[in-house]
Amino acid sequence: MKVPRLPKILALGSFLLLLWPPFHVAGSSLTDAEQLLAEGAGFTWEDARSRSVKIIVQRRDGSAEGAVRSSIGSGFLISPDGLFVTAYHVMKYCLGNNQAAAGFSVALDCSTEHPKIEYRAQNDGKEFEIEIVSYLRLKDSVKGEVQTPEETMRLKDFVIGRLKAPASTRFAFWQLNEFKRQPSGDIGSRAFAELKPLVPPKKVFVAGYAAGPDFALAQGFLNLTEDQHRAYFAWNRDIYNDPRLLQKYGIPAGTRWGIPVANYMSGGAVIDAAGDVLGLVVNQSAGNAGVLSTQNFLETFFSRTAQPGTPPAVVLKYSRTPLYLKAGNNL
Repeated sequence: MKVPRLPKILALGSFLLLLWPPFHVAGSSLTDAEQLLAEGAGFTWEDARSRSVKIIVQRRDGSAEGAVRSSIGSGFLISPDGLFVTAYHVMKYCLGNNQAAAGFSVALDCSTEHPKIEYRAQNDGKEFEIEIVSYLRLKDSVKGEVQTPEETMRLKDFVIGRLKAPASTRFAFWQLNEFKRQPSGDIGSRAFAELKPLVPPKKVFVAGYAAGPDFALAQGFLNLTEDQHRAYFAWNRDIYNDPRLLQKYGIPAGTRWGIPVANYMSGGAVIDAAGDVLGLVVNQSAGNAGVLSTQNFLETFFSRTAQPGTPPAVVLKYSRTPLYLKAGNNL
């Protein structure tokens, strides 16, 4: 079946995805395990909660009352020893003195890097200090609070962190999927030339922490991507103007597009209905959301080639392929 053409404005990249008004009311928020079960998810509420982290900053102001705390974002664990993924913009205060250069296989302590602010992460009822393990330069990661879809696709708004815990500590984590490696030279600006409909649209759940203390899930559909699937978008407009296309994949006519991602869920895992992590959410507004794929951050920070004596950082889910954190001499 021929995919309906998108409006030319998508190909030109001349719109701000996160500022467009919604066409339909977007997705829905889930608040408990029963709602998730009713949506047919291939994972449990406890799976998602125990594998998520809440990112907090606290200000060291020297007052008798102690530190002033605030939620700032979310993340998700990818290894039993505490490696996690979150958005670069969530960790920008920790990276404030290190934004001009990238770091690979480092140990940047987010409790000491900023003179006034320190980070903490909460997971499964416990609190941990954080260190950043891998990151790119600021200019390669984020532009500003508002980005075009092309900028979201081109930039790499993610970092790899670690929860600081005793060596014997083991965390619940998401096993990530095998991905198609891109030939060298194919990851240039031309790879991000055009958005197109995702066929079929993919039902997903976004896991994380909003402003309050409680874990939450949002659900909806991703409906835009690009050729290399390095980024996905939930665009809160009806782009499938041929109803037969949706019928073919069992998606009801009148489906509500978009995902209602709350503030401070940035960096949270985006999980498909089968229970596989597709990536992390990096921006949102009015039901629109931008997602960077697991392939994107795995290719950026991990290698299939080990340095002598280096244990694998993650093992891919189905292929059992080991991946190793890149260091300065194996980029």
